[in-house]
Amino acid sequence: MRSNLRPNFQLAKNILIVIGVFFIALKIANFNNYLHAHVRGKFYSEKEAEDKSLELGCEGTHKNQDKWLPCKNEKELHKYLRK
Repeated sequence: MRSNLRPNFQLAKNILIVIGVFFIALKIANFNNYLHAHVRGKFYSEKEAEDKSLELGCEGTHKNQDKWLPCKNEKELHKYLRK
């Protein structure tokens, strides 16, 4: 009877591993999308950032180092990039 339980335990373990890998892959994909979206939101001119603000639906612009970004601050920008 003991030998019948062993394969079921191994199957359950394998299923949990597959599910775990799947969720890790989803997390990585979302992180990469977030980074890609943020890169698309940086501009060299304030006018380009203003245009993007209108497109996103937020107001204002802000500067981060030498680049202009849409929306009045970083928090707002991330909110609108996730939509």
